[in-house]
Amino acid sequence: MTEEIMTKDILVSILSDDLFSLNWMSMLVVRDWRTRVFTEAGLMNPLQSEDVGSIRYVDVVVADIDSFVQNTNLFSNLNQYLVENPSIIVLGVGTRIEPLFFHRIPAGNIGGYLLKSEISSSLGWAINFANQGSLVFTPGAQQAAFALGYSSKKPVRVVKSRIYPGMTDRQSEIARLAIIFSVGRRDLADELKISDQWSYGVVSELYEKLGLNELAQDQDDIIAYLEDDPVIKLHIDEILAELGTSKKAKDLETLAFHILTLPEIS
Repeated sequence: MTEEIMTKDILVSILSDDLFSLNWMSMLVVRDWRTRVFTEAGLMNPLQSEDVGSIRYVDVVVADIDSFVQNTNLFSNLNQYLVENPSIIVLGVGTRIEPLFFHRIPAGNIGGYLLKSEISSSLGWAINFANQGSLVFTPGAQQAAFALGYSSKKPVRVVKSRIYPGMTDRQSEIARLAIIFSVGRRDLADELKISDQWSYGVVSELYEKLGLNELAQDQDDIIAYLEDDPVIKLHIDEILAELGTSKKAKDLETLAFHILTLPEIS
């Protein structure tokens, strides 16, 4: 694999009529090193002319399927993307399985189905696996698809968001706010009802628990499991080269984001 291929962004179109879901998915895609939001669109309206032109460049469409329960004609709108770019991978995301997804989307375009409660913050990883040619499910979605009789020749990856071992509930909540959602330290202090100075301290403790202090000293065996992904490995090397003996907060936070969002995979 050449460096040019390794560093190519996965261009993602996010389709959702729910503003909360749209923002949640966009934030996770934007913060992942491998993915880039190329377009955002609602599902209720047919593609506009400018969307039709740009969709030719998209690699993966992440479709919030919850809207389809009330209006199954939305599948026709979604399929307009596939007319413009037959190679697009479609990854369904929802609070429940929608059987029509497997009947109305061409089998070759289906990249998997994720239940929101099970994928949580690991969306970027699921998009990456789907783009690599895997059929990606969360556990509940896989069971439901199996019950529907769905089958595919693609290799299957079952993923779910994991809890980093050894973290207390409070540390997990701090990690969610400070690292996953990148809440500023002052806002974090307000949310936790602690002083600004203490907010920096609690985040530093999380970095230590994640092994980032050792990583900044080039002892990267602690997160060796990330090195199976060449793009993550490339960015880790870049950050380590930039960090030197210092520890730039934003780089450490981005690295921590990828560690914390790594899903359990089977």
